[in-house]
Amino acid sequence: MDGEAKRRNPRLVWYLTGIAAILGFMLTVQITNRPNNTTESGLASYLDLRSELVELSAEHKTIMSDIARQSAALAQFKAAEGSDADMRRALERDARSVAAQAGLTPVSGPGITVEIRDDPKLPFNQEYAGQFQQESDQILSQIVNDLFANGAEAISINGQRLVTTSSIRLVTNLSGTTTLQVNTYPVTPPYVIAAVGDVDHMRAALTVDDVVPLLQLMQEDCVIRVHPGPRGVTVPAYRGSLPGQWAKEVSHP
Repeated sequence: MDGEAKRRNPRLVWYLTGIAAILGFMLTVQITNRPNNTTESGLASYLDLRSELVELSAEHKTIMSDIARQSAALAQFKAAEGSDADMRRALERDARSVAAQAGLTPVSGPGITVEIRDDPKLPFNQEYAGQFQQESDQILSQIVNDLFANGAEAISINGQRLVTTSSIRLVTNLSGTTTLQVNTYPVTPPYVIAAVGDVDHMRAALTVDDVVPLLQLMQEDCVIRVHPGPRGVTVPAYRGSLPGQWAKEVSHP
């Protein structure tokens, strides 16, 4: 952002500066106070703090991405000024970019897959037994947030593409049966998270966050596979409805 833009948008500069300061403070707290994962209360505190840090980091990344995209679009429109054909091509490129970012088109590229399945052969730990089944929506959401905050461009769970309006939640029916739903569609184990993006950063984030050992404590086998090829992982397009899709223009008399 150049000097003129900064003068026009002082609130944006202060907002981004504030986010950076908060992220630095919370990262310091996390490093200096990371608990020993031997107690349930310590684990809960660590997960809460990590979740807040990831959310702030993801928000900062989204803001910076939006600024970059809008700046690029503005440059295209300025370059096409005075030519209807060039302007139309710029608008078409922008429409394709928006569709890709909204998850309306499939994405292929280098990435990783994370497969989680129950494994009763793993050592039984009374403290963590059954925790995944009770909190699978929160645990999967945390993994997804970590991936998005560390280089993931597109993510799906069991073929369900995740977009800004997606939900991951446990739903209990009248018979008492609990089912995990992604985008309101029921999904069943094994859960396979597919993510396209920066392979090294995504894998490092899952390693630092102890995803595999934490899930193993809950008797859940977790296998992380790397797919480095240009079509290593394919994340399908989002198939649900988007906000405003069914909106209609109302004419006033």
